[in-house]
Amino acid sequence: MIMRNWLAAIGLILAMLLGQTPAQAADTDPFTDIAGMVGKSWRGEGTGPDGKPMVDQSRWEWALGGKAVRITHILGDLSYGGETLVFWDKPRKTMIYHYFTTAGFHTQGVMRAEGPGKLVAEEDVAGHPKISKVRSTLTLKDGVLTNQAEFLSDGKWTPGHTITYREAATAELPPFPKAR
Repeated sequence: MIMRNWLAAIGLILAMLLGQTPAQAADTDPFTDIAGMVGKSWRGEGTGPDGKPMVDQSRWEWALGGKAVRITHILGDLSYGGETLVFWDKPRKTMIYHYFTTAGFHTQGVMRAEGPGKLVAEEDVAGHPKISKVRSTLTLKDGVLTNQAEFLSDGKWTPGHTITYREAATAELPPFPKAR
């Protein structure tokens, strides 16, 4: 018993020295820290970068047989939405993602779990006329999901949106408006 505890302690120390969470060091499920967000639909209210109120609806679900997470979202007024696919990049030991939008731009980035229910995401933006990077923090606490973002534009970071989500009464999202 003492030997097992000692070996576990050494493993934890090595994991910390290598910059890995204990879950990653044990080669367990890399989605453990975000699993509480998956399989649910969320309705969020907050303010956009322009300071105006906004409503966002999202659905988090397992994809690719549980090897990835798909996040679909659409604004309440149906003016904008997108889909994200989050995947564990085993060689890099990080979550990567690609986000495609109805506005025609897309992003790719890395997402790291900073403990149960907390994600920090950093992404490069392609095809947007002003924004070149986005940083955001998502936290899930007591059933409330909060997303706070900031945008890099013209070399300067500015506040983006802040949205507070609660689990939605219905799993269905409104459909994206047809472009064709």
